[in-house]
Amino acid sequence: MNQHLQDLTEIRSMMERSTRFISLSGLSGVFAGTFALTGAYFAYERILQESTDALQNDSSLLRFIATDGAIVLILSLSFSVYFTLRKAKKKSLKVWDNTSRRLLFNMAIPLVAGGLFSLILLKHAPHLIDSATLIFYGLALVNASKYTYDEVRYLGYIEIILGLICGLLDEWRLGLLFWAVGFGVLHIIYGILMYRKYES
Repeated sequence: MNQHLQDLTEIRSMMERSTRFISLSGLSGVFAGTFALTGAYFAYERILQESTDALQNDSSLLRFIATDGAIVLILSLSFSVYFTLRKAKKKSLKVWDNTSRRLLFNMAIPLVAGGLFSLILLKHAPHLIDSATLIFYGLALVNASKYTYDEVRYLGYIEIILGLICGLLDEWRLGLLFWAVGFGVLHIIYGILMYRKYES
């Protein structure tokens, strides 16, 4: 009986490895959240220097925020790749296969669309960029969740809700706060929970 249960467990594990990308590390979320909070802090400090009217028209401020966001993205992706490769090597898992390709493709569609839409907002309604990035990121997580852990879907739902609430606010500082919660605090909490559940 015990042998049959062990065989079933091994079969289930093999099926999961073949249909779900399970090399994602919780540490990636922790570091991404930390970088996001750091970037939000510098953006907030820069915004505090501006008057309310200048926030909508200061091109140097928009360039600073765009650069700040790009640095956060690059650092987050770099550490995510590092921790994913490390976990895959530790568990003898393949990183690049059909499942990981499907996951990236399903994430890329909302992310690319959201990035292009944010560039449009940069010209016409920059105060909505925080909202748009949260919503499209949430959609990307929900879209890709069928190829990885189920918890990713719930994170996506929360990001979408935060983005919609953020879109109701016509205030830069509050928008940045929601962005910091969505990309910073939630990632850290998610990362810790995932690390404790799947890696510790």
